[in-house]
Amino acid sequence: METRGRLLGNRYELLVPLASGGMGRVWRARDTLLERPVAVKVLRSEFTGDATFRARFRAEAQHTAALQHRNIASVFDYGEVEEDGEQRAYLVMELVEGESLAQLLEREGRIDAARTLDVLRQTSAALAAAHAAGVVHRDVKPGNVLVGSDGVVKITDFGIAWSASSVPLTGTGQVVGTAHYLSPEQAAGGKATPASDVYALGAVAYECLTGRRAFDGENSVQIALKQLREEPVPLPADVPVALRALIERAMAKDPAVRFADGAQLRAAADAVTDVRSTAPIDMVGRNGTAVLPLPPAPVPVPSTSPVRRVPVPLLLGALAAAVVIAVVVALSQGGSGTSSGDPSATEPSTSAPAAPTTPATVALVAADLLGRPVEEVQAELAARGLQVQLAPVETADVTVGQVTAVTPEGELSPGTVVTVFHAVAPPSAPADEAGDDDDGNKGNGRGNGKGRGKDD
Repeated sequence: METRGRLLGNRYELLVPLASGGMGRVWRARDTLLERPVAVKVLRSEFTGDATFRARFRAEAQHTAALQHRNIASVFDYGEVEEDGEQRAYLVMELVEGESLAQLLEREGRIDAARTLDVLRQTSAALAAAHAAGVVHRDVKPGNVLVGSDGVVKITDFGIAWSASSVPLTGTGQVVGTAHYLSPEQAAGGKATPASDVYALGAVAYECLTGRRAFDGENSVQIALKQLREEPVPLPADVPVALRALIERAMAKDPAVRFADGAQLRAAADAVTDVRSTAPIDMVGRNGTAVLPLPPAPVPVPSTSPVRRVPVPLLLGALAAAVVIAVVVALSQGGSGTSSGDPSATEPSTSAPAAPTTPATVALVAADLLGRPVEEVQAELAARGLQVQLAPVETADVTVGQVTAVTPEGELSPGTVVTVFHAVAPPSAPADEAGDDDDGNKGNGRGNGKGRGKDD
């Protein structure tokens, strides 16, 4: 386990942990060679011995390093070292002084149209750069959008991104992403495209304007099915007409109706002129983060036009789709530390931490739960006021029924959803099915233990 003050790779001094997720822990650190602050993401020790997880971690570094844009958090370095008889893999990133959009929304509830449009413009510009390079993010959500103290918004965490030039690292038939922001085509088990990222960003903007997620439910499967079959509650009446139309189009069920990619979405956002701030701008958080507003623009006479609805094609084989979507139960939780049931859960990011809150918390140490029967751990966590999401991990190396990983850990708010990974026997796959994945689109590079398909 990494400790404060440790020098990683003979260069990076780990200072303060920023966030913890299913695949790794992010630290505020100091580059002792260049004497600059950085963020260091260290792959969890339970995954470092797995070549597949290391490959996915390495892919995150490669994807992000290839993207140079002011709205994408930069990657500076990647390393794999052996220390104390253990393999260590780490990713060195730009440290964004600020907070994640998830933290901002947790504090403020909702933000006004001008600030939402600002976030939308900057994030869509980042996606435009990624899409132009052939990279689909596949996990756009508030926890992966960083709001800097200088007003610059940056997207981060390309851990499950798909690239046309990348080697397939995922299994056929697997669904990746976070259920609340999962596009309908991904929920149905289809391939993610730039339009899928557009949908996710539309869902993020919806949450900014309403203070709630577009779709919610008791579990990830239920949420993903809603993405397929339901329409969100209409946006509040105070949302300007042009911004309302933009978000509705971005969240269209049919990807052919949406903006095709980040570039089209950015162009549409730039064309929105009927937005101005409805309150004094105050995005200063507990850690001093502040974001500047857009200049106010004239407000047109409010329109009474009805909310546009895009018809949803008849979904055949709903039961089969539900089985595919079930994979989301594990994948949408473990990679980021954000749960489907608790919007306040911590997500890994490269942003500096906000000051701790004072409500009573539940101290959870994952190491205390590993190797124990899953039923016993589930009962214990429930008794301590936490919600439990079970995630089976196919492995022949651990006794069936034993817990292999738990995330998130640390000081958790009561009601936080904790994902408990437990061992199940791996199925025997026919030899001729190996290697049939050609798009690298179906697994979870977040390393939550569910993404090891037969093609890995």
